[in-house]
Amino acid sequence: MKSFEQDLQEAVKYHGHLCSGQIIGVRMARYALNLLGIDDPKTFRDLVVYVECDRCLTDAIGTVTGCKLGKRNLKWMDYGKTAATFLNIKTDEAVRIYRSERIYPPDGEDLVKFFNTIPNEKMFRVSRVKVHYKPTDLPGKPLDSMTCPICGEEVIDGRQVMRNGQAICKACDAGAYYQKG
Repeated sequence: MKSFEQDLQEAVKYHGHLCSGQIIGVRMARYALNLLGIDDPKTFRDLVVYVECDRCLTDAIGTVTGCKLGKRNLKWMDYGKTAATFLNIKTDEAVRIYRSERIYPPDGEDLVKFFNTIPNEKMFRVSRVKVHYKPTDLPGKPLDSMTCPICGEEVIDGRQVMRNGQAICKACDAGAYYQKG
């Protein structure tokens, strides 16, 4: 496993700047990997991470663990929480870690030094959890696909919904985030 400093440097390079979220995310990911006994996350193929916010922390967790949305082993849950669940799909062992309180250094104080004085047990809360997932949620090739009869677009991995006994895409069912021009 890389050192904290190496992981932080990689996270900052990817994210674009050093901030509290980068340090917290690196610390959270390293703590989870230690709890799960994963020494080299970049070669460990059975890790799936569920992040609960779309903030700086998520970039740091991704760089430390090697998990990515495109590899289907980084899952974004829009909960707005400084939390993540780290799942070993081989053993079904999972830990959910969340920041226990909002602690920030005084203005002008060195971020890394400040956060490194706080032990993991004070900064985070850990729960052993069970993650319920479907085969279509796991990394790998799509297991199924269908064509939405309304818009004609392909839907993969069981993401369709049923309306009046017919499978359609979520955009046609609930409305899309975009509007066709």
